[in-house]
Amino acid sequence: MSSCTRSACRPGLPWLAGRIAATALLVALCAAGARAQDGAARAPARLLGPPLLVRPTTDGITIHVVFAGEGGEGIGLEVWPDGEEGPLDTDEPRAPPPPELLAPDALLWRVTGLRPATRYRYRIRTGDRAAAAGSFVTRRPPGEAFTFALLSDAHIFVRDFTEAELAAHPLPAAVVRRYRTEENAKWTLRMWRAYGHAILPRVAGLVRKDRPDFLVNLGDVIDLHGFGFNVPVPDESWMRKGLLDYRRLLGPLAAHVAHFTVLGNWDGESGHFSEAEQQRARGPRHIYLPNPRPEDAPEGGGVHQDYYAFTWGDALFVVLNVVSYTPTAHLLDRTADPGRPDDYTLGEEQMAWFARTLAEARSRWRFVCIHHAVGGNAGDVRNSAYGRGGGRAAQVGEQARVHALLRKHGVHVFFYGHDHVFTDRVVDGIHYTLPGSAGAPWKFTRAETGYETSWPDSGYARVHVAPDRVEVVFVDVEGRQLHRYALGVD
Repeated sequence: MSSCTRSACRPGLPWLAGRIAATALLVALCAAGARAQDGAARAPARLLGPPLLVRPTTDGITIHVVFAGEGGEGIGLEVWPDGEEGPLDTDEPRAPPPPELLAPDALLWRVTGLRPATRYRYRIRTGDRAAAAGSFVTRRPPGEAFTFALLSDAHIFVRDFTEAELAAHPLPAAVVRRYRTEENAKWTLRMWRAYGHAILPRVAGLVRKDRPDFLVNLGDVIDLHGFGFNVPVPDESWMRKGLLDYRRLLGPLAAHVAHFTVLGNWDGESGHFSEAEQQRARGPRHIYLPNPRPEDAPEGGGVHQDYYAFTWGDALFVVLNVVSYTPTAHLLDRTADPGRPDDYTLGEEQMAWFARTLAEARSRWRFVCIHHAVGGNAGDVRNSAYGRGGGRAAQVGEQARVHALLRKHGVHVFFYGHDHVFTDRVVDGIHYTLPGSAGAPWKFTRAETGYETSWPDSGYARVHVAPDRVEVVFVDVEGRQLHRYALGVD
């Protein structure tokens, strides 16, 4: 039996639709309401945090929610063009697709049939009340200017370190030894966790004021300190908790700006983990922080939603995964760490896809996004082995192959994270650009990174892309501009 969440639904119509006002198409969607076996309706579900916008396309968007309540009973969605009052009845209805239940607490709608380069508003209802609202813009065609944002290294701790949690899940002995005493370990980890929980909402609030079309998070969304250093996530429940904390800390930004994610080395899918260990992180990521699938864009990508590409306006974005295909461990411990600065790899399949995607590119502007370079050349040996250095590593290991492709196919900016500072280095005309960190409590100096010029402030990057010009601005957590550069015609 189907149900709708607005009184405007007509008898016999199990959906809401919109009217064509001026040139904008209105779409209204209602979730199907499941019923208890005895025929009585279950209590409406409630949302856990804001909606998340993912997989934007020319004619649609995927809207994702997490909820408490069996089966998502009573959750409905309405979408209409920005500037309209809201969904109304029409004699020209469109049957919407039903919501897809990804897990007992997560569902999504694949909204289609929209106009390109158009801002839409949406409302999510639970039962008879509005539970959340937001907006999004569909993909822009060539010739239209737009703004996007770059975040990196939020490092949202999956553990709370409360006394109750510690009683149920004590700190591992290796973690206690790292901080000398258990009390010192608890104090330090709590402070680091509190830092990310304080900084990310402030950065997210600044990003929302820019009204970007989308944001790209360059990796290390979560943090597993408290279990060890770059260890696998112990079980899927911890990964779910970290990702939901991240979504909650994004606040209203999550409901208004489409989200793309790059895999970082703290996100639980490192290549030296077993397949089962990687899956403990990958499974929840697919459910709670989805990325584009190969079928979502002509450029295709990896089946694990870990590398992909898309076009927006006059720009091609290529997202790479340096983490999951490197089989050696890189742990900042030179006594037990087999990893070297030159043994990072994308794997042959991803490398071939990357080369093909660049060779087929037709966009005026071309950007690559990755957690760190496919090689390291930092301020010392262990940080080099850890993958730090950005453009300093342009000719190290497999990054030399990547850099040659960047040059051959006219890539303009290589965006990366990992080093927790703002910096930009131009190598052979290519900008290696690092947009700071949005929650990591660790700030590094030239001794660790090797960078001659950098800013240790927390913050993000704002990028404006026009047909003939690109401007990149570094913004700190206070909203101050630290640095900017432009490409193209001034």
